[in-house]
Amino acid sequence: MLIDASTLVALISSRICHDLVSPISALTTALDILDDDHGADMRDQAMELIRNSAGQAAVKLEYMRATFGAGTTGVGTADLGELRELARRFIDSQKPELVWTLPVQTTSRAAARILMNLILVGLDCLPRGGTLEVAGHEEDGKLTLHVIATGPRASLKPAVRAGLAGELPEGGFDGRSVQPYMAFLTASAARAELAARESDERIELIVRINA
Repeated sequence: MLIDASTLVALISSRICHDLVSPISALTTALDILDDDHGADMRDQAMELIRNSAGQAAVKLEYMRATFGAGTTGVGTADLGELRELARRFIDSQKPELVWTLPVQTTSRAAARILMNLILVGLDCLPRGGTLEVAGHEEDGKLTLHVIATGPRASLKPAVRAGLAGELPEGGFDGRSVQPYMAFLTASAARAELAARESDERIELIVRINA
């Protein structure tokens, strides 16, 4: 492993906190408005902000728990229908559109964990929105999963490419680039094959794992 376990945990924690900062900060702003007397209109806007921000925070936390938590570790199967719904709600709070064409209903926890990680990688490749497609098929006892990010200025940054390949990026890992490395570690532990392809405004992340 390129970094020690404590540093990996610290960087993943930083990534999770970064994703939660925006909705939590919005909650704080809304509560500050309620503390002051700004009239009924501002109070209604503050309550709407609280509802939206609390919902976003809950969905992001639930997604991170499924991606990094114990629910997708160890032996067992995962319900891809549940994960699809979770991914949809998670992506709905952002710019891209989710297109889920994966026909498989259940898979191993290891495959589910890799998939959830790759969805995060795919989202980071879409700075201006676009489409995130989740596809795949089973053949000869192997499950092949594709996460395809397509959109304006879609790109695979060098640090992300390095992390997916299990290599140390120039300048080392940070809270953003460590997540692709986490995908690599998860795939390696499951003896899965991980690859990335890049073309004009299109990124394809591929994993092949025992079904």
